[in-house]
Amino acid sequence: MRLLALTLLLFACVFAVNKKRRRERQDENVLPGCELVDGFKCKRRTLNKCKESSNIKQLRKYCFAMSGHDSMMEELQNIFENSERPRKARMIEALETGYVSQASFKEAGSCSIGGGTIRTFDNYTHTLTAGPCTYALAIDRSISDLVVYGVFDSYKDGRFANRLKEVAVYVQRTSLVLGEDYDINYQGIGYDAPARINKHMVVWQDDHYIYAEAEEFGVILRWDPAGQLKIAVDERYRNDVMGLCGMFNSDSTSDGEHNSLKYAYGKDDMSAHDFGKAWALAGCYHVPDSSVEERERNCDRNYMTRLCSVTHAAPGLVNCLRDKEIARRYQEECLKNLCLCDELDSCLYTETLRISNNCYDRIGQKVANDNLRAYLDNDQIQNFLPQDYQEVPTATIGPDNLESAHGEPESYYSFVPAASCYVYGHNHIQTFDGVNYQSDAHGCTYPLALRSGIQDFAIYGTYVAEQSSGELASSLMYVSFFDIKNRKRVQLGQGLEVNFEGKSVPLPYNSEFISIWHNSEENQIYVYDFDVGVELRWDGESVAKISVDNRYHGKTKGLCGTYNGNDKDEINLLKKTRLTPSTYQIMVQEWKLPSCGFNADAYSDPAQCRPSLEDYDTCRRALTDVKFSFCVTDLPAIHFIERCEKDLCRCHDDEACKCEIVSAYAQMCEDAIGSALNWRSADFCPKNMCLFDNNGCKHICTPPGVCSCEPGFSLGADGKSCLVDIEGYN
Repeated sequence: MRLLALTLLLFACVFAVNKKRRRERQDENVLPGCELVDGFKCKRRTLNKCKESSNIKQLRKYCFAMSGHDSMMEELQNIFENSERPRKARMIEALETGYVSQASFKEAGSCSIGGGTIRTFDNYTHTLTAGPCTYALAIDRSISDLVVYGVFDSYKDGRFANRLKEVAVYVQRTSLVLGEDYDINYQGIGYDAPARINKHMVVWQDDHYIYAEAEEFGVILRWDPAGQLKIAVDERYRNDVMGLCGMFNSDSTSDGEHNSLKYAYGKDDMSAHDFGKAWALAGCYHVPDSSVEERERNCDRNYMTRLCSVTHAAPGLVNCLRDKEIARRYQEECLKNLCLCDELDSCLYTETLRISNNCYDRIGQKVANDNLRAYLDNDQIQNFLPQDYQEVPTATIGPDNLESAHGEPESYYSFVPAASCYVYGHNHIQTFDGVNYQSDAHGCTYPLALRSGIQDFAIYGTYVAEQSSGELASSLMYVSFFDIKNRKRVQLGQGLEVNFEGKSVPLPYNSEFISIWHNSEENQIYVYDFDVGVELRWDGESVAKISVDNRYHGKTKGLCGTYNGNDKDEINLLKKTRLTPSTYQIMVQEWKLPSCGFNADAYSDPAQCRPSLEDYDTCRRALTDVKFSFCVTDLPAIHFIERCEKDLCRCHDDEACKCEIVSAYAQMCEDAIGSALNWRSADFCPKNMCLFDNNGCKHICTPPGVCSCEPGFSLGADGKSCLVDIEGYN
C-alpha cells in the first residue's frame, strides 16, 4: 500500500513538471506578432500567419468572442444612432392593461446601477470614472443569451458619467431599448407596456418601474426611468457572466470582479478606471486617470459629506438607514459621485433615487420620485448649493483664529476631546463608547462620569421628576463638576445659574485651572478644566455634553460608561462585585447617592407605556425637518424618533418633552457638521430665553421670552423696560 502511494506521488510530480515544461515550450513557440495583447487584430490574414504558433487555440477562441462582440457593438451603434438596417419581422403581442408578472423566478443575484455607481452581482461597488459612453453591464460568456448595455451621460456637458440615460437588453437576439419618460423601443419603433416581444420577453410596468422579463432565460430587468437599473439573474449565470456587473463568482474583491473580454475570468491589479474603459463602445473619449485623481484630491469632502447627508434625510427613507454601516457605505459611494459631478442638484437627485430603490429592495418601501424631487427643491437645501458654478467646490484652508470670542482661555483651543458623552431628554444617555440607553433615573443625583478610584474629576447630574409624586419621567436639572485634584466645585443650573465654590459668579469667569463662559451664539455654558483635561457643556435646560481627553482611556466609570472602545462592557459599578447588574436600569439605581430618598413604588414601569401613532407622528415630523438633513448620515433620525415617542408616552408636557429630544438631536448634529443650524423658530421649539438673564426684561418675562410689566406700568420703547403710568405723560 505504501509502495502504491509513493508511486502515485512520483507520477503526480512528473506530470506536474512535464505540464510546466509543456507550458514553457508553448510560451517559447509563440511566433512574433501572435502575442495575445491589447490591440491584436482578429483578421483572417493574421490568423493564417499564426497557424503554427503554439497559442493558436487561444487566438481563435479570443477572435470568436470578439466577432460576436463586434457584431453586437455594430447593432448597438445602429440602435443608438437610429441607423436604418434590415430587420426581422416583429412579433409583438399586446397584453391586457394592468398586467402583473406571473413569472416564477428565483433570483440568485442582482446588479444595481444608479448614477455612476455600480453594485455587482457579488456586492462589490465601483464607480464609473472613464467618462460618458455606452458600456457593457452584463454579458453571458456565449454572448447570445443575455447582453445588457447602458448609455451613460454627464450633466452640464461634464467629463464624468453621472447619469444612466438608456438601457439596451438583448435576449436571444431580441433587442429592446428602455429610455427616459417610460420609453420602450423595439427595432426602432416605440411601444407601450404591457407587451410580449418575440415570445422571449414580456415588458410591463407599475407605478414606479418598467420590467423586462425573460423567464425562459433567467433574467429580469427593472428600470426606473429616472436612471436607476436593477438586473436580476437566476443560478444559471453563476460563473457565466462578465461586464461591469462582475463575474458572479462569489468573490467581491476588485481582483475577483475586474474583467474584460480578453480577461474574461478576471485580471489582478486592473484598476477600476481601466475596468470601466475595457467595456466601453469604441469612439468614446475617456477621462485620463490622472484627471480623476486630481478632481478627487481637490474635492471639498467636508462640504460634499453634508450634501450626501441630505440624500439620507429624504422623507420616507428614515427606516432604511437604521444600520449605520449601510449609511456609511452610501456616504462613501455618494462622496465619490459628487466629487466627480458638474451639476450637484441633479447628482443629489440621482443619489437620493439610488437609496430609495435600494430601500425598496431591502424593506419593500418605495418613495415616489416626485416626492424626492420636491424635497430637494426645498429652499434650505437649494440655498446650500453653489449657484451657477462650473467646477466642484474645492477645499480651502483659512487662518487659525485663536482670538477669544466669549471669554474662553487660549489653552482651550489646544484641547483635543478623545470621547464625549451626552445626557439629554428624559434620562437618555449616549456613553463615551457610543452606546445609547434610557437610564430611568428617578428624582435623584447620580454620578455621570468620574475617574476610577474617584481621582482627578467627577461630574454629577441631578434629576427632577416632572411631578412631585415622581411617577412620571425625570429630566436633568443641575450638573455639578468637581475638580478633585485641585478641590474645586462648579454647579450649573437652569439658564445662566452658575455657582463656583458656593458663590454665584458672573460670566466669563476664570480661576487658576477652571474657566467658565457663556457662548451667546449657541446659548451654551462651557466649563473647561485645563489641569484635568475635561470639558462640560450645558445648554441651560436639559442637555449636557461631557468631553474628556485621551488620558482617561479605560479609566472612567459612571452612567457615561467605561470609555475603552468596547461597547459591550458599559454596565459598571464603583467597586467590583461578584454579581454585575443585568440591565442599565439596575446599574443606574446602584449608582444613586446614599442620601437620595424616593418612593420606588410610585414609579410606573416605563416598559408598560406603549407610544401611540400620534406620538410617533409628532416626533417624526419634528426630527425629519429639512433643517436636520445635513447630518442624518452621522445621526440616523429613526433612533431619536423612537426615543422621542417613548418620552411622549410618559411625559405630562408633550411639547416640552419633544423639544428636549429635538434640542439634543440638533446639538449632536451641530457637533457632527461643525456649524450652527438655526433650527428654532417662534412656532418650533423656541428656547426659553427667560432663563438667560430674564431675556433682558426688567420686570416680567414670560416663556419663551416675552417681556411685560405689572399693573401701573407700561412697556418701554425698547420692549424690555417698564415705565410708570403717569396720566398725561405716557
